[in-house]
Amino acid sequence: MQTSLRLVASCLIAGMVLSACGGGNSGGGILPAGTPTVGSSSPAQGPISNAPKTGGSLAYTDMGAAPQTTPVNVTLTLDYNHQAQLDQLVAQQADPTSPMYHHYLTTDEFNSYYAPTTQQEQSVVFALQRAGFTIAKEYSNRTIIEASAPAAKVESYFNTQIHMVNQGKFGARYVNVKPATVPSAIAPLVRAVTASNIVVAHTGTHVRSSLSLSSLIASTTLPSVPHVPAQRATRKIALSPQMKARGAMLARYATPFATSNVIGNPGFESGAFSPWFACGNGYATIDSSNPHSGRYDAFTGNLASNLGEEYGLDGVCQQVTVPTNGQLSFYVDEGTSETSTYNADQEADLFDANGNYLTNLYTENGNTNGYVQRSYNIGAYAGQQVIIFVGIYGSGSFSDYNYVYLDDASLTNGSTPTPAPSPTPVPTPVPTPVPTPVPTPVPTPVPTPVPTPVPTASPTPVPTASPTPVPTASPTPVPTNSPTPVPTNSPTPAPTPTPVSGGTCSGSPDSGPVSGSNGWLATGVAEAFDYPVQHGCNGAGVTVAVEIDTPINTSDVAGYLSAAGVTQTGTITNEAVSGGGNASSSDYTETALDVETISGLAPGANIIVYNFPDLSSQSIEAGYNQTVSDGKASVVNSSFGGCETSDTAFTNTTNTIAEQAAAKGMTFVASSGDSGSDECGTGNNPPGVSSPATDPYFTAVGAVNFTDTSTGALASITSGSDSSNGFSSGGGVSTIFALPSYQQGVANMVSTGRNDPDVALPGVGVMVYANGSQMQVDGTSWSSPEFVALMAEADQLHGSPLGFVNPTLYSIFTSTGYTDFTDVTTGTNGAYNAGTGYDLVTGIGAPKGWALANAL
Repeated sequence: MQTSLRLVASCLIAGMVLSACGGGNSGGGILPAGTPTVGSSSPAQGPISNAPKTGGSLAYTDMGAAPQTTPVNVTLTLDYNHQAQLDQLVAQQADPTSPMYHHYLTTDEFNSYYAPTTQQEQSVVFALQRAGFTIAKEYSNRTIIEASAPAAKVESYFNTQIHMVNQGKFGARYVNVKPATVPSAIAPLVRAVTASNIVVAHTGTHVRSSLSLSSLIASTTLPSVPHVPAQRATRKIALSPQMKARGAMLARYATPFATSNVIGNPGFESGAFSPWFACGNGYATIDSSNPHSGRYDAFTGNLASNLGEEYGLDGVCQQVTVPTNGQLSFYVDEGTSETSTYNADQEADLFDANGNYLTNLYTENGNTNGYVQRSYNIGAYAGQQVIIFVGIYGSGSFSDYNYVYLDDASLTNGSTPTPAPSPTPVPTPVPTPVPTPVPTPVPTPVPTPVPTPVPTASPTPVPTASPTPVPTASPTPVPTNSPTPVPTNSPTPAPTPTPVSGGTCSGSPDSGPVSGSNGWLATGVAEAFDYPVQHGCNGAGVTVAVEIDTPINTSDVAGYLSAAGVTQTGTITNEAVSGGGNASSSDYTETALDVETISGLAPGANIIVYNFPDLSSQSIEAGYNQTVSDGKASVVNSSFGGCETSDTAFTNTTNTIAEQAAAKGMTFVASSGDSGSDECGTGNNPPGVSSPATDPYFTAVGAVNFTDTSTGALASITSGSDSSNGFSSGGGVSTIFALPSYQQGVANMVSTGRNDPDVALPGVGVMVYANGSQMQVDGTSWSSPEFVALMAEADQLHGSPLGFVNPTLYSIFTSTGYTDFTDVTTGTNGAYNAGTGYDLVTGIGAPKGWALANAL
């Protein structure tokens, strides 16, 4: 009831007919029968954008009103035409009893009938230009418009307030702290407005330590090396090209006015280093045995003399821009058998952005017997980029030990700032954005189609969905929301979806090692879950898309494939959106994981990495819209997410774009989250879920852990979790979307909202090759691209895209039970437990690859 009321209230406020609210939809859409409908009203001005508020690692500190000249990017999402017919069509495309089953629209067909018309788009463009906005980008599908203007104009035109915020490691950002409203002149045409560039999602790779601490430390000792004096002033830290690029970004987006902590991941609570990095010898590790607070700390050195002392400098570093009156503090727990700093020590130092030594903060042979706080004023370096180092210097002695634990670091202004933030610190790239629609508009996902209506070709210009004409949802089509309902063809139609080969599968199976020293490899998953690649279907002829904020370095993919013993025949390309992503981003491990997983399991598939500047709502939506507008990919991966309720406009916009993708035969897939049932960080009071995985037009993929037999077959399976780094497979119930029709009637479903996830695949202990080296990671960020690979192979097997598969997945499950899936009955994600049948931890269960591919 809460969800229905929220959606209906949003529609009433917006004064528009929207299928997400049941507007004009007689049950053919995804909302359950009986959902209240809302009729048309006068085009009065109304709020159509919420005030985004993130929490946890994405929380921000409000710095006050933005200077009036601050450049602000906005994204407007336009309403589709014939929305009810579109809902009906997508439902029928997924219904095996419908003549429209798997008959998809070309891009031209969608644009000519369902997309906003050229006249409708230009009405909005001209209105923005008259108000002083600069149009940054329009798309061939006419779904979103990106524009920019000074904060003063944005506030006036959309009746909102723009504030500057400090979002931790993401730096200075801006956000509308008051819901935006659209002027009545264009209100009938606009679904939502995004006027914020805060980061709303995070990736989910959790680094695992597969090697023991003692083996890591023992490998760094140098036999027969005597004690060596510490010649500190000659020290230098080597910086990778990625770190140098990150330094350039820091210089560009420096925020010396910030009073909040400018150190990212200050307590290592992400379970990984980034934006810290292991420096010196590079053997520092993330540790969970001795945190000062939270669950994690960083450890450098060795704990006992029989392990041998490291030789040289080793520790953890982070590059920052020092704020005015910079006050640095951190907690250390130290121990050593050394008695003179002449030979070895624990220390903290500052280096410049090139890795050259600047100054020593402290040096000692400490045995603190617990954590102590160190505090230093480094305001002398205000405005400069420096690298903070905390660690040890060792002599390599076999008979000594030396260590330091680090936790809870902080670098702040140390006083209340007087200057208001200037417009320069705003880090987002130019109109990267796709608008986040308000909760009002999103068309909720396609439910199982209505079996009764046999589609008839309408006299209206309905596009033909392949050989058969597109059916109208009813003999009386729903009127468009716009005052000018006659659609016109787009002058620049996007390409049609990539054709797949005619259903022939003649590739070679994955036959490399099932695993390595750093975790599972492609063959291990392909054999245990009987992927179609083991039967010759390697995804040849199918194109998939990876949505992420960094491009891929194909040399890393080559390194992974070499270790996995897989030969790739498909292509990999980077496609920059809104200026493209940052190659040195801490999310690069995610990019590598996504691409390597798909290329390993579906080596014949072509992969396009749609990379954008960051994981803000505008950037992600721009990435999705560009992908759908291009129409090149059949399957789309999203290995990221954030609290569903943080930005409901984002949640609804992404689902709206995914419905367009479904009509064109594209499958949208997302990871279900890595924080169990507590994605919103409330301590499960109440539980929270991850967006966009809960979008009903997305397939949500959770994680499992598994073992195999000596022949590679599946031996055991549980829900995915790892206590060493806090990973727990996400799942729960949406408070934004009602229970979709494809989940209705399924045992164990919670009736109050969309249940998440749909299926689950391995998410614990995979080897990834990133920045030239191997590491082991966990996360639903692995399981999502695994499902993408499976869908690419299924597309090849059937000789055509399978499109929106959720209705089919649940139809197969309710018809044949666990013939095509493996039930996962043990494990928990916090608020929910795995059990017999569907559950909120692993969904239906794990696909049996070959069987499910044939059943789809």
